[in-house]
Amino acid sequence: MEYNSKNAHEHNLERDLVCVVYPGVVLNPDRMIESLGGMREISTTFAQEKRRLELRFRPDCMYSKPAYGDGRATTGLALKVTVQRRKSQPQHRTVSAVQIIGCVRRCYTFESLCDFQQLPAFRNTKSGVVECVHDEIVPKGVNTASPFQKSANVPFFLPPVCFSRTDSLNTLVLREPKTPRITPIETTFRRRRQKHGIYHPFTLTGNIPDTPTLQAQHLLTTKVVSMDDVEKVRAIFKTRPIWTKNALTNINRLTISSQSLGTILPTIAFYYVNGPWRGTWVRYGYDPRNHFEARAYQMLDFRVRSVDSLHECIKIKRLSLSKMNYRLAETTITTKDDERQFVSSTFDEDTIPPHRVVFYQYCDIHLKKIQEMLKKVPSPKAGTVCDERYGWLPHRFDDQCRNIMMEIVLNNIRRLREENPDVCSGMESVEDDDDEAEMMSDFEEDEDEEEETEGASDSMDDGTD
Repeated sequence: MEYNSKNAHEHNLERDLVCVVYPGVVLNPDRMIESLGGMREISTTFAQEKRRLELRFRPDCMYSKPAYGDGRATTGLALKVTVQRRKSQPQHRTVSAVQIIGCVRRCYTFESLCDFQQLPAFRNTKSGVVECVHDEIVPKGVNTASPFQKSANVPFFLPPVCFSRTDSLNTLVLREPKTPRITPIETTFRRRRQKHGIYHPFTLTGNIPDTPTLQAQHLLTTKVVSMDDVEKVRAIFKTRPIWTKNALTNINRLTISSQSLGTILPTIAFYYVNGPWRGTWVRYGYDPRNHFEARAYQMLDFRVRSVDSLHECIKIKRLSLSKMNYRLAETTITTKDDERQFVSSTFDEDTIPPHRVVFYQYCDIHLKKIQEMLKKVPSPKAGTVCDERYGWLPHRFDDQCRNIMMEIVLNNIRRLREENPDVCSGMESVEDDDDEAEMMSDFEEDEDEEEETEGASDSMDDGTD
């Protein structure tokens, strides 16, 4: 079909049509329309997008269960094709003209199953012939007889509304269970590294781990870890029993790689996954629930609030992971161990947090007012148990500390803007502050280790390369 300006008037592209894929050979269009319920029923269905088109193969029988056609939006053209035939050669056909009569915007297809059919037919007891009693059961015209009066020759016929609860195919019941096949590519994947640490949930009655797992000790001997680094970390935990991984690295200026530190820590301390000391490594045998001075090691999650757009001067922490360049077959690492940049894990009068969400231990908050508040916390009586949520601190103690810290941060940002306006304008500004996504980002390395060590009950071979 070639388009040109001469036959453009023959095509009608502004006419919208509806296509019905009829499940049968149409010999009589009138009977086809009657099986679909008539023009009125068809027009009503087309006017409602969610309504299904009903097809009854026996439209005169009220007990005929319809087959349903579902309408879907489509894009197509309705063509009128003129074909010429030769009487001498019946198989020879030539297309003489093609005309577009409209655009098809919606199509109805009968792909669902039809319900089971039950005919109102019974065997005659006298003649033995199966007869249809539809005319006797279904009244015609106005019925003046009582509904309780019934002819003795007409049997009862009360079929259900539907026999099947669904009209879609379901072959899951008849399908055999699939057995996973191990391809050669899947066998080449290495197993995840296991650090075999103890990730302990905070409870008021549970026991505190005293010793590391055998797998963690065995992993320390198999890895290339300097014993000087192990003794250095062990000495730090003797002076202070509770640390976060970031504070341990930044405050003590440790040059130990993250991989080596992740192997050393499970042999010296266990990790609290929740509670007042969540996200911290606690020395084996030390129970903060029995030591009132452990309140200084509790965690405070500090979030920079959005006040006068001042929070936009502080960056949002993003995970910086090494990425593999598969084209060059090499790994790109953002930071190197020998070029470690220590980030301050303490808070003082001149601090502007490096990120909008930062986790501090109360002992690392060097503010005179907050330290005095810690000292003024009344000592508990003998036998008193710490709170499961607030630890040894009173209720809303953390909110008071956040207000004090927030006031200092805002004053520091305003002073920085006045002294160095170019510095704040050059900082990264992000409008969408997703605090929930950042909440645990300060412990990204510890959380990664926690996920990798869920299989701590595996064999010791899992921890070796």
